[in-house]
Amino acid sequence: MKENINKTQQRILLFSVFILSLCGIIYELVLASLATYLLGNPVQQYSITIGVFLSSMGLGSYLSRFVIKDLIRTFVIVEILLGLVGGVSVIVLNYLFSFSASFYLLHVFLLIVIGSLVGLEIPLLTRILKKYGSLKEIISNVLTLDYVGGLAGSLLFPLILFPFLGRYLTSIVIGIANIAVALIVIAKIGYTGRKRTDAAFAIVSLLLLCFLAFNSEWITGILHKRMFYDDVVFSKRTKYQEIVLTRNGEDFRLYLDGSLQFSTSDEYRYHEMLICPALDLCGKPQDMRVLVMGGGDGLAVRDILKSEAVSQIVLVELDGEMLNLARENSTLQRINQNSLENSRVKVIAGDAYDYLVKSKRKFDVIIADFPDPHDETIAKLYTVDFFSLVRRSLSRNGVFVSQSTSPLFAREAFWCINNTMKKVFTRVTPYHILVPTFGDWGFNMATMGGQPEKKSDISLAMKQLRFYNRKTMEASLHFPPDSGHVKTDINTFNRPSLYLYYLKGWKNTDY
Repeated sequence: MKENINKTQQRILLFSVFILSLCGIIYELVLASLATYLLGNPVQQYSITIGVFLSSMGLGSYLSRFVIKDLIRTFVIVEILLGLVGGVSVIVLNYLFSFSASFYLLHVFLLIVIGSLVGLEIPLLTRILKKYGSLKEIISNVLTLDYVGGLAGSLLFPLILFPFLGRYLTSIVIGIANIAVALIVIAKIGYTGRKRTDAAFAIVSLLLLCFLAFNSEWITGILHKRMFYDDVVFSKRTKYQEIVLTRNGEDFRLYLDGSLQFSTSDEYRYHEMLICPALDLCGKPQDMRVLVMGGGDGLAVRDILKSEAVSQIVLVELDGEMLNLARENSTLQRINQNSLENSRVKVIAGDAYDYLVKSKRKFDVIIADFPDPHDETIAKLYTVDFFSLVRRSLSRNGVFVSQSTSPLFAREAFWCINNTMKKVFTRVTPYHILVPTFGDWGFNMATMGGQPEKKSDISLAMKQLRFYNRKTMEASLHFPPDSGHVKTDINTFNRPSLYLYYLKGWKNTDY
């Protein structure tokens, strides 16, 4: 029997083109962002994802020529399969995540399957619709709606879906949209074949995705247990990152996008070595003004407040939700000693790069407590361009210090930061310590003048220091042969080589 559709049904199919294009681009974006989250290197992940996805769409378009009959039913089956596979793809990849080659093969396999199914859609719909109007008109309508749907999806994902739903729920919602299209076609458009069987398949698939959506917290808990071995006490997806706080006995750990930020068992080592050397080198006995960039957890600010020489601290943190957590979460309040509510502290939710561009203030000490440069976005905070802005904001005898990843595990990345800072500052002092949960960890401290002959006693007057002292600092200046200085490219905004050094260094470590 011939498959016929009327004008109303034609409009339904044309609107389906818009929805399907929207869904297709979101599958592509969510899988690319997941690969970036799990594996780092966004340029590589997005490039590979887009390339594999587009070529798979071409494969699907090619395979559509072998569908000779039952076009509408084939389209329905494609939509159900696409909704099911695409909807569970993020859960499957999250649960089976590892740094092995087999995981990446699974990622590519799902891209090929989803891309091929997406590639089947438009050729099938075009052939179904060609009975109404000229081929020129049909192709024009289909491609117009296809491109507009792609634009809608590319805006919807970063502005609404990802910030408010996250990757997991986004994939489920888009999968439900695909299956909903299949059910509408089954209900409104007549075709030969097993409509009841197809409807049952669609409904069962829809119920499965709805079950996963309504039990998202339970599923997320399972996924977190796979990634974070300790108990998860707080988890939230913000506009910028995923914040996770875990607990194992008395040890609390903060993770941002899966990367460890601190462990309460040894974070004092990191934070004391981040701030005390700079305060000592600055040597200003009173009315010292300090800028902290990053460090929204409030721990660096907590230790700076131990010095009575500091009169004001400005904290600039990109993620306002991280600041809210540091202020309102009872665990973090206890760890940071409620530092963000101190009268000497001014908190600004905003981008540090933008703050330095617009600010005309001068600071005696500037501290960069940024995440590691694991992608181009963060790597810009370790460029000649950024360091030049820092220098402009320093007072005459000001000191700048930046955490600089591990000189042992990411040796080239550490010295790339050092070499880049030397292009801007007169004197750059590298130093490193052991932080058990991080390993061998490094810092770079810079000034525009020479080192003062007499070191100040600011740190000696600070109470409750557990690690930093003169001997610790002197020992930290020595680098053994396996982590000593190496020549590297300079990290610039136009040529961000740092994150490539970083990925190369950490690629084969278990930390």
